[in-house]
Amino acid sequence: MAIIATEGSISFRKYFDLVLYHPEWGYYSHPKQSRTGKEGDFFTAVSVGPLFGQILAEYAFSSWERQGRPSIFRIVEWGAEQGDLAKDILAAGTGIGGSFGQALHYAVVEPLPQKRTALAEGLENVEVVAEAAELGAQPGLVIANELIDALSFWLIRWEKGQWWEKRVTSAGNGLVFELAKPCAGLEGRLSIVAGRFEEGYESELRPSLADLLAEMKSVLTGGEVLLFDYGFERPDLYHPSRTTGTIRTYGSHQAGEDPLVTPGQIDITAHVDFTSLAEDARSVGLLPALLESQGHFLTKAATRLLTRMDGQVDPSFIRQFQTLTHPAHLGAKFSVFRATLGSE
Repeated sequence: MAIIATEGSISFRKYFDLVLYHPEWGYYSHPKQSRTGKEGDFFTAVSVGPLFGQILAEYAFSSWERQGRPSIFRIVEWGAEQGDLAKDILAAGTGIGGSFGQALHYAVVEPLPQKRTALAEGLENVEVVAEAAELGAQPGLVIANELIDALSFWLIRWEKGQWWEKRVTSAGNGLVFELAKPCAGLEGRLSIVAGRFEEGYESELRPSLADLLAEMKSVLTGGEVLLFDYGFERPDLYHPSRTTGTIRTYGSHQAGEDPLVTPGQIDITAHVDFTSLAEDARSVGLLPALLESQGHFLTKAATRLLTRMDGQVDPSFIRQFQTLTHPAHLGAKFSVFRATLGSE
C-alpha cells in the first residue's frame, strides 16, 4: 500500500514479486513457515513422501551412466523450499552405492537470504548459493519442482478490441485492479497471445525465461534440465474458451481466485506456457525433448528400482507411487519438461 501511495498503480508482476518474494514479508521468504504437506497450503510431489526423490536418484544414476560415469556428478536444484527433495535424493543416491555414491554432489540455488541460511544449516553435504554464478560447471542434472508456476507474470484483459494490462492500485482500505495500456515489457510479449477472444477475456503472460534457463545451463558441462510443473502448450493455455485464465491462490489447501486478498499470506500461481519455455530453451542453446506427463516419466525412471524390489513392496511404496503416477492424482496433472545439453 505504501508503494502504491507513493508511486501510483503497480504492475501485477511487481505486486507478485513483493508479496511472494520480499526478503522480509514475502510468502516464500520465511524458512520456518509450512507451505507444503498437510500442515501447509498445498501438496507437491515431494510432500507425498521420499519416493519422488528415490526415483529421481535412479534417474540421476542413469544420467551419470549416459555421461560416461564422471568422477563428479552434481545435481543442482532451484526452488528447494526446506530441502526435503535434496535429502531424499542424497539418501537414495548414496544408497545406490559404488562409484556413483562417491561421485554424487548436490547444490541448491536460493536467492532469498533467510531461506538460504536455513538450508545451509539444515542440509549436510549440500552447497547452498545465492546465484548460479557461484557454481562452476560440472556434469550433472538441474532439477526444479514447481518452480516456473511460482514465477511472476502480467495479467491481461481483452476489451474494446485490444489488450489491456491489469495493474494493482488501492481503493479505500483495500487493493483493486485497474486497466491500463500495456507496459513496454508486456507489449513486446503480447504477440504470443494470438487468436479471437470474447470481450472480457483474461489470462496471464510471463516474461521470457531465457535468462533463468541460461543460468541453469551454465552449471552443466553435460546433462539436462528437468522441470516438473503444471501447465499447457500455448494453444491450450490461450484457448478462447479459457476466459478467466489459470491464476489461482492457495491457503490451507483451499483454492481461490483473488490474489489481492491477504497479500503475503497465500500462494499465487498460474499455469506454465510450455511452448514459450521450449522457445526460451532453444534460444540459449538447450535442446527441448518431447513434453511428457509426470506419470509416464516417473514410471519409466523407476524401472530399475522396481526390478530390484522384485515385487517386494510395502503399502507405503504403493500409495506413494500411485499418487505420483496415476492420472487421477498427480500423474496427469503435472508435466515434465526436459532440455538436454550436448549430445545426451
